[in-house]
Order: sequence, then C-alpha cells, then structure tokens
Amino acid sequence: MIRRLAPQLPLSVTTLCELLGEDRGTPISLLEWDLPADGPFGVLISRQDEDVIAYQAKTTKAHQAHIILHEVGHIIAYDIEGERPADVRLRTCYSDRDERDAEIIASTIMNQAISMSRRARRYGLDEPWQPSVYNSLVLTDGLT
Repeated sequence: MIRRLAPQLPLSVTTLCELLGEDRGTPISLLEWDLPADGPFGVLISRQDEDVIAYQAKTTKAHQAHIILHEVGHIIAYDIEGERPADVRLRTCYSDRDERDAEIIASTIMNQAISMSRRARRYGLDEPWQPSVYNSLVLTDGLT
C-alpha cells in the first residue's frame, strides 16, 4: 500500500493520511482531542464524504502516530472487506478480529518506516531527516 501511494521522504502520518485519502477518494481528517483518560485513545468517525480520526492530545507524539495508524488500519480493513459505512458511523466497539487487523496494519506501516530508515542509512540517504524515517513518521508536522 505505501509503495502504491509513493510518499516522499520523510514520511509523516499526516502526509500518509492525505495520500491515502486522495487514493481512496475520501479524505481523512485528523483531530487532536483531549479524550477522557479512561476511554479510547482514538476514535474513527466515518461519514459519507470524510473519515475523521480523533486522537488523544495528552500523550507522546509516537503514541499519537500509533493511534492514528491504528485507526487508519480500521479504514484500510473495511475498504478491503468492502464494508465502508453508507452513513455516518461512530464505531465504539470492534470485534477482537477487527482490533487485531487494525493493530497489524498499524504495526506493519511502522515496521515499513523503520525498514526504510535502515535502507536509507545503508545507502547514505539519511540526510537531512536524521536520525530516521521512523522519527520523521512520528515527529513531523501535524502532531504538535
């Protein structure tokens, strides 16, 4: 999926969401939100013309990136399964399989970013976005 989107380096979660939204024809909006500590860290709100990912404001940037990627995992999974909601939907409960699939997708994207970083270092391509593509993924614009 990331190869098909052909993102420029450094890769950011914000840019990845923009590219994925363009590819799908449905934009993905990111909303930093002060979610209750005893609730979910991220929420996916699927609407007819937009998907909104609200993510916890009071956590680390790395955790925010993972939260967003987890919710992106739900988007990718329901696109693959052909289960895009026809109306506004705030999903508050996923099956164990849905959660596992979203977590696998999020982890795969993070793994890909780390792998890209290793290859960049091997070929001396790690400038000017040192120390790694992973850091650029979790520490770049949009996640303040």
